[in-house]
Formats: sequence, structure tokens, C-alpha cells
Amino acid sequence: MEIRMTRLKLMLAAGAATTMLATGAASAATHGNRAALKDLPTYSGTVAHFTITPRGAIDGMILSNGTEILFPPYLSTEIAYAVKQGDQVTVRGLKAAGEPVIRGVTINDATSHQRVVDNGPPAGFGPHHHDRATRMMADGKVAQVLYDPGGRRNGLLLENGTVLHLPPPEFGNQKIAALLKPGATVAAVGAGTANALGKAVMVRAIGPSFDALTRIAPPHRPHRFQPRGPMAGPGAWHHAEWQPRPSQPAPAK
Repeated sequence: MEIRMTRLKLMLAAGAATTMLATGAASAATHGNRAALKDLPTYSGTVAHFTITPRGAIDGMILSNGTEILFPPYLSTEIAYAVKQGDQVTVRGLKAAGEPVIRGVTINDATSHQRVVDNGPPAGFGPHHHDRATRMMADGKVAQVLYDPGGRRNGLLLENGTVLHLPPPEFGNQKIAALLKPGATVAAVGAGTANALGKAVMVRAIGPSFDALTRIAPPHRPHRFQPRGPMAGPGAWHHAEWQPRPSQPAPAK
């Protein structure tokens, strides 16, 4: 299936790909030019895992080479129909400078022959469109660190496929720093969802085991996402709940 690209997303796609990668910015030079999609670099690989939000929506995928591809949760249903684990995909998008994370704009699935294009959120889209988060526990060995579109660390993928969401400031918390890296064994409690796509937990306490947990400060939830970092710009939607309010400092450790 192919979705026509909106004016907003064409603004995101416009400009030379080499310039966007060099500066790490999702800048837009023109709009209204469908050919601008061709300027975006492509990334190909096999889908190894999906990542989901604590409410159960797909918000990305991990390729077999470890590359993380991010998509907005409002594409969750389309991605679920078009892409399966093990499929070969080609993604066009923008890469965060210095980190293996790409903000995807289009997906072409060579197995299903389906195409998904980010057309912006549908009218009325919101958290109520997905499952309600409930209290959950998760444990396992860390496979890799996850990132937001700006290249900030904001989660962990466990070897069993579970996604642990954490506020980016917690990656500077020395009390838990040893746990937030590949190979570490972790246990976490928080609020989340488990469904056919996987399991995700918004972490409220984490430790090497369930009897040795360290509480972490909950993130502020702004009224609007204010993107920051090298990939700020139209479509910088991912994990908005982890952004501190501009008028308040990040929680003290």
C-alpha cells in the first residue's frame, strides 16, 4: 500500500541527503516536490525485532545488523500489516549523527511487496488509540541500547525482545549506569503492555534483580513535544513523553 506524502513530510525530505547527514539536521529546503524522497538515503536489512511503546503501538524496528529504525506510533497498524519479522526491508530516512538510529520516512518490504509512507498523524489520533498501560515486570539480558531521533539513549532492548523505556537523563545516573549497557542482566518494574508484537515497560525501578531495585524519577509529560538535538524538525515525534518541560529542570538524581 502506498500513502501519498503530505506537504509537511516533503519539507522534511527536501534537500540533499549528504548535507542532512553531515549536519545531522532534518532541515527542509523546499516542499511540494515528490522527487525529494529520492534525496533521502536508503538503509536495507532483515527485520529482527519490532519495538513498541508502553501502550503497545509499534514505534520502530531493529534490523539484524543492530540498526534501529524509528517510526511514529500512528503508523503502527500499517506497519503491522505490511512488515513481519524476518522480512527484507528498505527504509528511506534520516540518521542521527554518530548513532545507529534512523528516523524512517518510508518502508518498502521486499517480502510482502507493501510500502508504507509517513503521511502525518490522522485526525484525532492519540494515546487512546492503543492499549492502556498496566503494571508490569520484566527481566533479562540487555541486547542493545535504544535511541530517540536526536541520538539520545532512551531505552534498552533485552535479548528476549522486551523493550525497556527510560528517560534519557537516567543514562547519566551513576547508580544504575552499569545496568544500562549490552550484556548486563536487569530486572525492571513499571507500566507497560504485552501483546503479539512484543512487550514494553515504562521503567519506574530497575536493578540487577527484583530484590535490588533502584527507583528512578518519572519524566515530566509536556503538553506538546518540543524536539531537541540534531534531528529536531518536522516529524520529530518519538518518545515525546520523556522530554522535560522547558520551564523545569530535569529531575534531580
